[in-house]
Amino acid sequence: MQSGCARCAGVASGLDKQDAGWREMAKQAGIEETLRAVRQQLEQTRGQLEVLSRAIWEAINHEDPAALEEGVRFKQSYNERRQELERAAADMLVLLQGWPQGGPGAGIARPETPAVVEVQTPPAPSREAPAATGAAMVADAKLARELEKKVPFGFVLSGQTFTSASAWPLFYEALLQELYARAPEKISHLADASTGFQYESNPLFARVPDSLGDPLPIAEALYAEADLDPPILIEVIKRLIRATGYSLDSFKILLKEKSRGTVETLSLAA
Repeated sequence: MQSGCARCAGVASGLDKQDAGWREMAKQAGIEETLRAVRQQLEQTRGQLEVLSRAIWEAINHEDPAALEEGVRFKQSYNERRQELERAAADMLVLLQGWPQGGPGAGIARPETPAVVEVQTPPAPSREAPAATGAAMVADAKLARELEKKVPFGFVLSGQTFTSASAWPLFYEALLQELYARAPEKISHLADASTGFQYESNPLFARVPDSLGDPLPIAEALYAEADLDPPILIEVIKRLIRATGYSLDSFKILLKEKSRGTVETLSLAA
């Protein structure tokens, strides 16, 4: 078995060879080819991070509360670092798009449409009925009793895990912020009276806070009703998931028991 120093020396040697290879490529192919290769590598890395993210979540034992809690903590840490890396990669890609074609002395050449790297996974088209209907929302009595013993601490959307404070209004705020970031026009449209997005004839979204009992700011001139009991909130969330183009089986709520602290996932597709 190699010693720690020997392994470090081997890694350093490999990095030196890789660096020398990049320098040689730059000499032979020129700056344009090197830039193209770096952009391609950054884009490939982003795709690999997404594949790994899904593999991590699928590998977690969801039947064992202790393993699930440990897995969720690891996934949260992974998501935080992944988002930082993807933001840095996106910034670098935009910067590289502006490289002057004539060299450093040619000034900054900016593309007409800057390249943008999406951090989030685009939703697959949903085959379920849209949420914009005036159908009455009915709470599940059995679910209501179960939710009295539990609090949310996050959610999973299309394979990505997000955390929130352990309170229903703060959980709802975190979810709305994420959905709005993914589909701002669809979420904003819910404030229009024509959508019928209401509960007991009261609007659930509005352009001004005075129209709601407990307004929760989502974006400029967009507010959501926060005064909702958990069972009703679950029904509202079902409509929201559909309204933004996701299927219900792509979304799960992370719950924690108030007494024992054990965690579980709640699927809205059940």
